[in-house]
Amino acid sequence: MEASFWILTGMVFVFTYVNGFHDGCNVVATLIASRAMRPKPALAWAAAVEFLSPFSILVIGSSVSDTIKKLVGETYYTASDAQGTALAFITAGILAAILWNLTTWRFGIPASSSHALIGGVVGAGITAFGTGAISWNYFWGKVVLMIFLTPAISFVAGFLILRLLLLLTRHATVGVNKFFTYAQWVNMTFLAFNHSYNDSQKSIGIILILMGIYGTESTGIPVWAIVCAAACLACGIAFGGFKIIKTVGTEIYKVQPIHSFASQLAAGSVILGASLVGAPVSASQIVSSSIMGVGSAQRYKAVHWAVAGRILASWFITIPIAGTLGGILFLLLSLIF
Repeated sequence: MEASFWILTGMVFVFTYVNGFHDGCNVVATLIASRAMRPKPALAWAAAVEFLSPFSILVIGSSVSDTIKKLVGETYYTASDAQGTALAFITAGILAAILWNLTTWRFGIPASSSHALIGGVVGAGITAFGTGAISWNYFWGKVVLMIFLTPAISFVAGFLILRLLLLLTRHATVGVNKFFTYAQWVNMTFLAFNHSYNDSQKSIGIILILMGIYGTESTGIPVWAIVCAAACLACGIAFGGFKIIKTVGTEIYKVQPIHSFASQLAAGSVILGASLVGAPVSASQIVSSSIMGVGSAQRYKAVHWAVAGRILASWFITIPIAGTLGGILFLLLSLIF
């Protein structure tokens, strides 16, 4: 395998690491905000779960990776006379995602790493190969539709779960708070597992595109790709994106243990469902929406809707901005490749 393959593979895993502290920190935001666990132990536990989760791909399958791989038609980037164009295309897509992630992290905005990657790849793909190269049924059906659908489902799920919990505990003593404090640990494990299962596959999907560009035959996902994706996600979350933890955990709604429990359960369930249908969804969107739903169920006016609006705006602009970056970077990189 050429050295350039491993350099580009390294770039993919830089994105995975950034994704870990950018998106992965969402899984512990409410756990820390509700004071159920201190930040360092919470991040360490989440990192352990995020490392182990991707290996379930070998058992459950990799439908999310297949979606990422098929966003751009394989015949366009595997043609023997188009390797230079293909390398510029995939490099531009990865760089665009990294740059947008770092920008939103700098300002503490929980934008979507997933949509940054998809936007970068699609934008670079259109610039490199034309609109005909994009699998629009995957793009509209499993990406754009899910931008609207999964946050809405997560909001409703968070709202309904909290309402049910409030009903069930209306005669409970203050000791019930202790139950929800410790029960969050289980829910956070569930959420972290599903987040890593979904997000690791996005990086693996890019690795599969790279393998196609270099003409590497593979009967399945290489184990080394799973190991590296798992390790990078775990390392990213271990260091924690504290600005985003603060935004998600404290600035949307002041969560108590019962709110955190409901939010984690709602978000983890939505991410799991999306993974099973092969949709590369955003943990940032889903967790933030579940908190909004939980807050609305308790006290609508206590939700900081100005912060929610800023988060919502980032959901709509991520794909267009990352796509534009991907296109511009492709034009620059095509001069090199």
